[in-house]
Amino acid sequence: MVNIKTIWDSHKPKGDNFIRTKIEDIPHLNCYAGTNHITGQHLFILSVSKTVEIPELKNYRFRGVEIFLIETKNSFELNIYLLDNDLKDIFSLFIQNVLEDIFDCIAENEALTKTLNAVAKWKKLFDKINFNGLNSEQQKGLIGELLFINYLLDNGKFTAIILNAWTSANFEDKDFLFGCVGVEVKFTSAKTPKVTISSERQLDTQNLNEMFLLLYTAEEVKENGFSLNSLIAQIRVKITNTDELKLFNENLMLIGYFEDDKSHYGKMYSLKRQYAFEIREDFPKIIKSQIPLSIYDVKYSIELSAIENFIVSIETLFPKI
Repeated sequence: MVNIKTIWDSHKPKGDNFIRTKIEDIPHLNCYAGTNHITGQHLFILSVSKTVEIPELKNYRFRGVEIFLIETKNSFELNIYLLDNDLKDIFSLFIQNVLEDIFDCIAENEALTKTLNAVAKWKKLFDKINFNGLNSEQQKGLIGELLFINYLLDNGKFTAIILNAWTSANFEDKDFLFGCVGVEVKFTSAKTPKVTISSERQLDTQNLNEMFLLLYTAEEVKENGFSLNSLIAQIRVKITNTDELKLFNENLMLIGYFEDDKSHYGKMYSLKRQYAFEIREDFPKIIKSQIPLSIYDVKYSIELSAIENFIVSIETLFPKI
């Protein structure tokens, strides 16, 4: 499969202000990688014949990206243009996803539809990604997920299974989905630990056979602890497959973790205890079917003393995933 970043990296200035390269790995479609050497900005172009019905498409932008249509003598060209060079890495993931979606398309109209569907999906992702760095709560959320990934790797779970189950990067309701088994992970350093649920969807077991909640409790320390950065470094060492490591790093970027910000993520913690809870029907929770349609994005907290009867061994969870 073509690597769009490799093509862009090959675009060296040779006197032309604009370089446009046909993506030969998809020979049945006319799509191109382009670079504007005046600004250093990249773009992707999908060219279709004028016989293709073009849906109503107004020029619009989202978070450093502009999408617009150009009409030439014989074709329509859909341009996806990078406006903010600081977003090159995440833009590469976006266009790579477009290429994967259209790779097997034969008809131009199908390729155009799939491209626009990818645009709609990535617009939602760009709107949610925190390009200004992760705040304290987001850091803790990611630390909890990484602790669980570390546990699974240390206990022989295949990396591909873990990464495919890790849905946090796509902003799904559950942090991990192993088939019909959902896992939500929480991390807290509060002196009086509690479970904070950020929406009415997080503990909803609809369409799942089983659902579990993991809680890691920790305390801040000055030394001899782990940090967000150190957990990521540990996991990177354990992932030996190049493609799987690439997927792990891409997921981190989609969540909002960028290497340029790592100096802000050095706070250290010492793990005190981990809990695993089985989300049964009588588990105290608020779910979508229990509240009026006009109420949404419900956030609430659960006292640990109220859910002690739902504690299970984390080892009993492992065979289920």
